[in-house]
Amino acid sequence: MQSVKVGKDGYMFAVNGDGNVVAHPDVSLRGVNLKEKEWFRKVIGGKAQKTDTGDSSVSRISEFASFLGFSLPADIFGFSERAEFVYSSNGVTYLMMSHYFFAWDWYVFAVDPESEVYGGVKQIKSYVTFLAFTVLFITAIALLLLTRRLTAPLRMLADGAERIKNGNLETYIPIFRRDEFGSLADAFNKMVSELRQTMTVLQRSEERFRSLIENASDVIMILNDDGVIRYESPSVKRVLGYGAEDLLGTQIYDFIHPEELPEVTAVFTEVIQNPGLIRAVEFRFRHKNGAWLSFECIANKPAQDSELIGTIVNWREITERKQAQEELKKAKETAETANQAKSGFLANMSHELRTPLNAIIGYSEMLVEDGSDMGDDATLESAIPDLQKIQAAGKHLLSLINDILDISKIEAGKMELFPESFDAGELIGDVVSTVHPLMEKNNNTLNVSCPEDIGTLYTDMTKVRQGLFNLLSNASKFTENGTITLTVTREISEAGEQIVFRVSDTGIGMTPEQMGKLFQAFSQADASTTRKFGGTGLGLLITKRFCEMMGGDIRAESEYGKGTAFTIRLPVSLAAIQPEKAVQVEISSVEETSAVEELPENASTVLVIDDDRNVRDMMKRFLSKEGFRVETASGGEEGLKVAREIHPDAVTLDVMMPGMDGWSVLTAFKSDPELADIPVIMLTIIDSRNMGYALGASEYMIKPVDRSRLLSILHKYRSESPPSAVLVVEDDTATRQMFRRMLEKEGWAVTEAENGRTALECLDGIRPALILLDLMMPEMDGFQFVNEIRKHETWRSVPVAVITAKDISQEDRLRLNGRVQKVLQKGAYTKEALLNEVRDLVKSSIRQKQ
Repeated sequence: MQSVKVGKDGYMFAVNGDGNVVAHPDVSLRGVNLKEKEWFRKVIGGKAQKTDTGDSSVSRISEFASFLGFSLPADIFGFSERAEFVYSSNGVTYLMMSHYFFAWDWYVFAVDPESEVYGGVKQIKSYVTFLAFTVLFITAIALLLLTRRLTAPLRMLADGAERIKNGNLETYIPIFRRDEFGSLADAFNKMVSELRQTMTVLQRSEERFRSLIENASDVIMILNDDGVIRYESPSVKRVLGYGAEDLLGTQIYDFIHPEELPEVTAVFTEVIQNPGLIRAVEFRFRHKNGAWLSFECIANKPAQDSELIGTIVNWREITERKQAQEELKKAKETAETANQAKSGFLANMSHELRTPLNAIIGYSEMLVEDGSDMGDDATLESAIPDLQKIQAAGKHLLSLINDILDISKIEAGKMELFPESFDAGELIGDVVSTVHPLMEKNNNTLNVSCPEDIGTLYTDMTKVRQGLFNLLSNASKFTENGTITLTVTREISEAGEQIVFRVSDTGIGMTPEQMGKLFQAFSQADASTTRKFGGTGLGLLITKRFCEMMGGDIRAESEYGKGTAFTIRLPVSLAAIQPEKAVQVEISSVEETSAVEELPENASTVLVIDDDRNVRDMMKRFLSKEGFRVETASGGEEGLKVAREIHPDAVTLDVMMPGMDGWSVLTAFKSDPELADIPVIMLTIIDSRNMGYALGASEYMIKPVDRSRLLSILHKYRSESPPSAVLVVEDDTATRQMFRRMLEKEGWAVTEAENGRTALECLDGIRPALILLDLMMPEMDGFQFVNEIRKHETWRSVPVAVITAKDISQEDRLRLNGRVQKVLQKGAYTKEALLNEVRDLVKSSIRQKQ
């Protein structure tokens, strides 16, 4: 222990349990008792603080021994107590550590001057302190530099943002780095550039819209929810005359015309209560000079920021437009009036032209018949060809008038379809028999190819017949010593089932230039064609329009010098089926009749009501030859009177009569219980079948009267025990006489009435089996006559056949509703057809009574 060195100046010594020094480097101190020493007593007193001799104590002693520069043997660690303390001696401070060993009962002390123990520590402390201050200084400098590097670009970005906030969009951040700050600066500069561009576009847009608003012709206002004007565009001064702020703060309702104020208030209120809603309204606004200007207004309250913006009202002045509309309305009314005048003119012209033609054709037919019946009188025989020429000329003139009137009706949109179901084969036979004389005229041969099972069609039979007649007559006119072929087939196409009519000829044909003029009004191949062959050039156009109306078409093929072929394609059934049906018979040849013969007592009576004396005369003559007893009336009232007197088996009634027209007469017939069952045949210049049937006419014929057609009708209504009575209501004397002669020849008892009123008087004394009724008559026309007879129980059942030359309106048709059995157009039927209709109507009436 004496050789153990503790540090440079330290040492170790040992003291036993009695306090005697047993080992010490200083020999003089050996054996000295230390119990009196305060520090030793502290060491002894420290026995109470015994520590575990475990690994921790061993570790610390070993560390201390190592610190002292030596190592201890492992078996020395048998101690269980230790103590540490500091003391001073001779001005020197010592650090001492003691350990108590139980085995020896020794206290071993290690002593070393504090200066030596802590000298290295202090040196290290100074070094560490110096190093710490150096590191801290360097760190501070580094942090300052780093802070400056970090905050400088942030300050630049902050300054740039502040400049942008102040409106300086030319700001640029000059940061050129490759780190995040560089990327941020680039993004910032790009954002500024895009913002500058956006603001430039926005500014230009704002300037443009401001310029639009300030220079717009429209007036723009913004209203609050109470209708108070918050903004007005500069156009207010130019349009309304008010100054820049004259209207601000005022209510818009104070300036709106009182007549439009309720509507405008309702519209604005609806818009104000429903943001996003847009409404338009027209009103008048008071100009500063007091004048009322018309405006078209669109009001809208934006759905977003509606409370902030308010209701936007955009006005456009329409004063001139309103004036133009008023002028247009007046012009339209004028045009409608002119159109009505035109329609009236056409109707009157139709009546005025067809009525004398009716007499010309009818009388010429009867004269031919009378001449033929009188035998070998040379004078009469020489006159017959002249009469036949008159008859042919009259029919030709009638066909021209019909064409012109048809094209006028087509152009006016007043041509109507009358669909009905009919046998196509029978129609072909009818057309062929009609055109046969035309074929013989030019020595042509007509070949017809039509299957027997061609079937039925549901379309306008009259227009189909007229179209075929036009094509066949054209083919015959332009072909001499040739062949004309009519081929009829049924085909299935994409448009459905169709019937195809093909008319081909071996005539003169047409050049391509001439083909280009087809289907044009008043147009033929060239002037030489017109001079040589005649005609108006309307036939093909009318045929084409008819085909189009029926849902079909017509095509033409031609080779100059070899011939021409026309093909008509029609659907077998009309797509749009009209409830009213009509029958129109084409103008055909008139059979010759003989003079009025003596009638048997039981002959059927026909009352002819027509204001035209010629018509009444002709009707009486040819009906008498057919065995009818004919009574005539020159008007509706007379016709009704005669009908009541004789109660005829049938009545022919003219539509256009002075006073009581045919429609009135027909209505009277069907309203009278005594006359309602008498069939009435309407005779009219104008094709108005729907009208006739609507009023209750039994038949309807178009003037000039086709005698065959009339006789066909009358035979329908002939009594089983002749004579059947026919009441002819016609204002034209010639027509009445013609009807009388025609019907009396057939065994009818004819009563005439020149107008509806006369016809009513006739009905008081007779009960006809049929009434032939003209619509256009003086005093009481056919309409009034029909109304009157329908009021009487005894007349209501009398069938009425309307024969008229009047164009009938929809209103007229409603007046005839349910009161006419047949409507015939004057001149559009033969004598035989007329008589057959009369017979059929009378028979039908008798069957109904039975």
